[in-house]
Amino acid sequence: MPREDRRIIFSYDEVYKAVYALSAQKQMPKPPPGAVTKVSEKESDATQIVLNLENPAQKTEEVREYGRDFLAAALMVFCRGAGIPLPKSAQKSVMILDGEVILRVKI
Repeated sequence: MPREDRRIIFSYDEVYKAVYALSAQKQMPKPPPGAVTKVSEKESDATQIVLNLENPAQKTEEVREYGRDFLAAALMVFCRGAGIPLPKSAQKSVMILDGEVILRVKI
C-alpha cells in the first residue's frame, strides 16, 4: 500500500509564533519577547528542543527548552491557523535538520 511522508518546514519566526500561541492557550509561561536565532536538540535528552531567543531591544539572549511533543502540538496549531491541512490519523513528529524546524507528517 502506498504511503505518504510529508515535511512542513517552518521559519524561526513561525516557530516563535507557534510556541507563543500554544503557551498562551495553555496558560503557560510565554517565551520572552524577541526572535528565535537557533533551534537545536538537547544533546543529553532527545525529547527536548532548545530555542535560543534574542531580544535586540534589550540586547539579551535567553535559552528555553520545550518538549518535542509540545513543539509538535504548537506547530500543528499554527498549521490549523494557516489553513494547512493535517490528517487526524497521520503520525506527526518534529525534526531538526540543518537548523530547520520540520513537522513530519506520515500517512
